[in-house]
Amino acid sequence: MEDLVAFLRARLDRDEAVARACMSAAWKVAAGGTVRVDPAGEAAPERAFVATAENEAYAEHIARMDPHRVLRQAGAQRRLIALYEKERWARQRGVPGGGVLEDVLRGLASQYSDHPAYRPEWA
Repeated sequence: MEDLVAFLRARLDRDEAVARACMSAAWKVAAGGTVRVDPAGEAAPERAFVATAENEAYAEHIARMDPHRVLRQAGAQRRLIALYEKERWARQRGVPGGGVLEDVLRGLASQYSDHPAYRPEWA
């Protein structure tokens, strides 16, 4: 399980680094299926473009995955990892534990199942 924890932390590190590199204001769906930085933000209009999507559903999906949300998700997942580590520490000292958090970490790792470092035994 230590390898799984290290794997998850590395993926979260990368997710957070990419999100921070794209941060400015929240992303919003604009006319024509474009995704732009929220006009209420401070980005200049010519720099506010994020992407053009094939349809409004794609555009909404892109906008919903803005860097701020990615950072919130990563933070939530890091809290689950910390809970798992506390539970593991307690079990190593003879305190009965449930093992539920191990299953939670496996579930979190499944979102990265297409990554080359993902191991099938984590499924």
